[in-house]
Amino acid sequence: MALPYREMKTDVLIVGSGGAALRAALAAVAEGANVLVVIKGEFRRSGATFHSVAEVGAFNVPDDAGGTGDSPEIFLNDILTAGQGMSDPRLSRILAEEAKDALAFLEKYGVKFERDGDNYLVFRACFSSRPRSHVIKDHFKPIVKALGSEASRLGVQVMDRTMVVNLIVRDGVCYGVHALDGEGNPVVIRAKAVVMTTGGASQLFATNLYPSDITGDGYAMAWRSGAHLVNMEFMQAGVSIVSPFVNLFGNYLWNAGPRLTDRDGIPFLSDYLPGGLTVQAVIDEKQRHFPFSCSDISRYVEIGIQSAINEGRATDDGGVYLDFIDCDFDRILADRTSSIARMWPLTYEWYKERGTDLYRDKVQIACSAHAINGGLRIDADAQSNIRGLFAAGEVAAGPHGADRLGGNMSVTCQVFGARAGRKAAELAREHGHLDIPDLFDEQAEFLARLPEQGNEPLPELRRSLQMAANRHLLILRNAKGLEALRSSTAAIRDTALSAARIETAQDRVNAFELLNMCDVADIMARAALERAESRGSHYRMDLPDSDAGQDSNIIIDRTAPHSFFRACLGEIG
Repeated sequence: MALPYREMKTDVLIVGSGGAALRAALAAVAEGANVLVVIKGEFRRSGATFHSVAEVGAFNVPDDAGGTGDSPEIFLNDILTAGQGMSDPRLSRILAEEAKDALAFLEKYGVKFERDGDNYLVFRACFSSRPRSHVIKDHFKPIVKALGSEASRLGVQVMDRTMVVNLIVRDGVCYGVHALDGEGNPVVIRAKAVVMTTGGASQLFATNLYPSDITGDGYAMAWRSGAHLVNMEFMQAGVSIVSPFVNLFGNYLWNAGPRLTDRDGIPFLSDYLPGGLTVQAVIDEKQRHFPFSCSDISRYVEIGIQSAINEGRATDDGGVYLDFIDCDFDRILADRTSSIARMWPLTYEWYKERGTDLYRDKVQIACSAHAINGGLRIDADAQSNIRGLFAAGEVAAGPHGADRLGGNMSVTCQVFGARAGRKAAELAREHGHLDIPDLFDEQAEFLARLPEQGNEPLPELRRSLQMAANRHLLILRNAKGLEALRSSTAAIRDTALSAARIETAQDRVNAFELLNMCDVADIMARAALERAESRGSHYRMDLPDSDAGQDSNIIIDRTAPHSFFRACLGEIG
């Protein structure tokens, strides 16, 4: 059935409306560009930045607020050390040098950073050598509120409840997007430059810390259009609360030495430790970082939790138990220089407001997907290998590598969002809209991929994909499991394209989300198979050691002979 369509034009199109999107919009407007923001959800009320998954947000700035001699050079060294050769040093340096200006910009528009007396309240976050994570209450909602209010004041045009489904690319240049509006009708949006800020792909996993609309759309669309993706085997997963609510479990909380037990109340972590390691040693090491990393012995926390869950020791809610009931908090909180002593009052009250007293109540935890460290390969202006296609935030790669410092994604969104917006506006001044006569035929052909009749429920297909990804891609990876995931993904994609039940406009959106998730699952599995070693957040049970021969980046390119090639990010343009 033919659907009614419409066409729109803008100078700069921004896909998404989180922290990176709003910063890009303000930068582009400041350069005189006409800006249109398109978002699947509701403007200023959806996306990963708005979705709180922790009691506070961390924003890294090397201003030495902690009084430990921090500097941009030390910050840069921390980023590159965590990246283990997989980050782009040029982009990492930009991040380190422009972080302070990013904080000042946010403060200018009303974002409040917590204070400890006359100084900023800071703590030492994951993989950092210094306390530089500046604290924002209510996670990152204040950033969306502040920058969103300014965007609205400036009259930035917005289309919410609209899903971008494909990019318009000709001869290596991006000229806009195909989209579906809230009624499921097709829209062609012509743009002189497109800024992708669609976030990551954590909804690919059954347990995750992201809102339901973060489904890898940007990765999938960019890959289909010939954009290069890099570092897609590296992602952040870690311990989270799964009941009585969902929340990231701060790494500083391990300093208290909590107890872990399975569904029957039996301690289990020691069952998954190699000889010579103690539970206390592993938990002590876990204080250094939230995300799973195979770089130190803390890995056995997540390996133990995921193994116990896979072996049927989980509760009906899919988690295992954690409690602080016998912990010596008088001793723990006596050292006011420790991160847990600084953060405990905020954390305890946040949990208490949600009905959980951490001194006496058990919570359930599991390993949950958080952020993808990879994404579109970008240059210093946040432009991809496709001219006119920019990327910022989690959808972009480069500043991070095998591991990522806690508190770095928020500042990355601001630094590269600003750069993307400025350069996109500059590019938009250079040329007009290209006349492309076949756009509606192209869109109709793409939309026709969905079946007109089918009986397979989309939620069940999505859940099957998520469960397979949890088992084979989240923490525990090996060649057999990754190949099994690829097979499952192919079968789910085939079923979606032939027999999915699509009855409403929302069903059409859900179907395209599922197809994007299938594309991203396969991309990540192929990258994980190609990286024949363990490094940082990428852990191969069948190849548990790192390999110096694997020091190059895996760049996914659908036009390459094997759909990927290898190169070092610091050595390519």
